[in-house]
Amino acid sequence: MEGQPLILARALALVLRRRTDVPPDGVAIHYSRTIRPMFWVMLAVNPVDIVLVEVVVKSVPVRIALLVLEVIGALAFLALVATLYKYPHSVSREGLRVRYLSFFDHRIPLASIDSVRQASRSLKTRGGVSVPEDGVLAVGISQATNLSVTLREPQRVDLGRKAGVEITQLDLWADDPRAAVAAIRDQLSASV
Repeated sequence: MEGQPLILARALALVLRRRTDVPPDGVAIHYSRTIRPMFWVMLAVNPVDIVLVEVVVKSVPVRIALLVLEVIGALAFLALVATLYKYPHSVSREGLRVRYLSFFDHRIPLASIDSVRQASRSLKTRGGVSVPEDGVLAVGISQATNLSVTLREPQRVDLGRKAGVEITQLDLWADDPRAAVAAIRDQLSASV
């Protein structure tokens, strides 16, 4: 996977070009509707930090250095917010692409998918990528998933610093699970 700065910069470029990272023949499966407001609130709080630094810190060189860091941090966080909109899960002839912001991106070929169904699962972790049980990878939002993809055979998934894991099932969150199941099934039937 590319480095984080490149992924974040690409998300901002997609915003400027008014594009979403989905193949031309693909269908976007958005997953971030419930967490977007929290990210926007966190981004809106950033100017308060800048004002506090200006008021509290007396040394001009330190203030300038902190201001530069605050602006860089705000830009990086804005790029992270952009990933919520510009890097959805997607399904196309190439397969199912499952993402979590800029931190996780995994492709599953259509031929590897056995079935897909709506299935709610509560997770112990807040969100993100986890392994709730052997052979299952969960890409959840707000401690939940609502879609389950069963694979025909085990597939290795790279989890970065956490190494890798063999999975036979992938559980994920979709804002509209019914439409997501239909889109995936449509691609599966078209690939037969």
